[in-house]
Amino acid sequence: MRLHALSAGVEAPTMCFSGVIHSIFHHACNVSLESKALLTLVSSEQGNLSQGIRLGTPPKFTFLDQLRVGQPVACRGGILRISGSELSVDLRTARLWHIDLKGMRVDLRQCDTAQAWAVAWLELENHRRGNGISAMIAALPEPRQNPVTSPEIMALVERAVHTVSALIEVTRTLQVDGAITAIRPLIGLGPGLTPSGDDFIVGYLAGLWSTAGSESSRVRFLSSLGAWLSQAAAGTNAISRTYIQSAINGNVSEPMATLAQRVGHPKNMDRVREAARTALQVGNTSGADGVLGLLLGCLAWAAPSLHKQKARAIFRLFFQDRRSRQCCL
Repeated sequence: MRLHALSAGVEAPTMCFSGVIHSIFHHACNVSLESKALLTLVSSEQGNLSQGIRLGTPPKFTFLDQLRVGQPVACRGGILRISGSELSVDLRTARLWHIDLKGMRVDLRQCDTAQAWAVAWLELENHRRGNGISAMIAALPEPRQNPVTSPEIMALVERAVHTVSALIEVTRTLQVDGAITAIRPLIGLGPGLTPSGDDFIVGYLAGLWSTAGSESSRVRFLSSLGAWLSQAAAGTNAISRTYIQSAINGNVSEPMATLAQRVGHPKNMDRVREAARTALQVGNTSGADGVLGLLLGCLAWAAPSLHKQKARAIFRLFFQDRRSRQCCL
């Protein structure tokens, strides 16, 4: 079966590379490259990835029927072939996909941008699916009142609340060492194929890149934090590590990047709402945890008084009913 590539992310190789099949799912397949990076092939109905290639697949196509873990992969002259499989892909047809977060300059001091942020946050508040960081924090203070909530879950909630609130504070004041201390416990934290803490980190970096603009102090902060994260991400699995590395470079998946784009340059609040819902639907916990990170990352340099709040008070503020808020934060 010969497929044609529809698009390729800015970090995806398309001409000459080798690797092996790392992991397979219905609509995605990860290839471990010789460089140790992961390349993700996705079916046509999936969104674009910075390190992915989107394929024109027929109806009911699934990678599980075509591939197996460990098969060698080689691309020469733009044609990708898999040893022991009839599947091949013509990568020469791929158009480049990239949404530049670094050029967005999201500014929550602008009334329409602040309103778009609030619209996205309300969608996150209403979502509350799965058992990731966002769902657990959103449930505060109810978990302690719920007799079926395990001590392990409560410990994870407390850890997430303390860590995330501390991270926002040190980011606001551009303390790289403090940010490293705060973000370290999030690496590999929580449930999911990509752990919740990793998904939050990816979204948080996306939010920071979206608001950094050309301010050199913010860019230096992100560069220093990213250099540390590149090494520290070895503490999580290969899939999460790939997403974190892309986010360090200012690149994230299409649902996340589109949401950042529509919050930063809102033309229609219905389109912001649509983008938020699309991003939230990714995986069981990944979407919500990533959106939580994105929105808090956008907020970190826009609310200088935030650090004065206690951790639990911060999250009560964040998850209150946004429908009662005014246009500007």
